[in-house]
Amino acid sequence: MNQNKFKELNEQKRRSLEILLAQIASFDNKASIIVSILGIVFALSFTVIETVSTKVGDMKIYIFISFVLFLISIISFLICAVLVLKPRKREKTPEHKSLTYYIDLENMSEEEYSKLFELNDDGGTSFEQLNENAKICHKKHKLLMGSIVCMIPLVIFFLLTTILIIWF
Repeated sequence: MNQNKFKELNEQKRRSLEILLAQIASFDNKASIIVSILGIVFALSFTVIETVSTKVGDMKIYIFISFVLFLISIISFLICAVLVLKPRKREKTPEHKSLTYYIDLENMSEEEYSKLFELNDDGGTSFEQLNENAKICHKKHKLLMGSIVCMIPLVIFFLLTTILIIWF
């Protein structure tokens, strides 16, 4: 591979890494917003929980079922949203340390860093790093979509339970 193509490849790897890291940050931000929304819904649900607990003896079964489904939805929603925010590590240890992976850098000496930089000749952006970040991005995307899907029944069952309690 000629020098010009090599530089182009390294530049493309850096751009790909920047895009992946931006997507990961975006998923984390969206999950944080979703968790905040959940906090508001959860605070509102205490009113419903209080009402349900005072009417346990004479409560209609459909109100109770709606309330239980609401609780299941809120728990599912919370689990998915919080898992998006969970920090991720590499799944397997590569042959060589990475110049950009925080766990590798933590115990690396300056001399070791310099040698690794000279050996890589790519500014530290390896395909392994791109691959790992892409996997992290994909997992966060699936969990974020799961939390959004769980939000739909959560809102429906919250509204349904509230309406059933008020009207019946």
